[in-house]
Amino acid sequence: MAIGARCLWQQLGVKNLEADRLARDAGLDAVMDRCVKIEHARLFGGLHWAGVNTGVISAKRPV
Repeated sequence: MAIGARCLWQQLGVKNLEADRLARDAGLDAVMDRCVKIEHARLFGGLHWAGVNTGVISAKRPV
């Protein structure tokens, strides 16, 4: 039964190597031990809004 997924996403703390292998063998992208909210903030700015201490003190957004 196909569900139309294109990626297997395993949240923080989840590292199932067998599931990763099965997903990749089926042609899916696979991500392990990552948080969607943190990755979105990292890619599009605003990690501090996501509650992550970036260690940067500035009023300017990075360019």
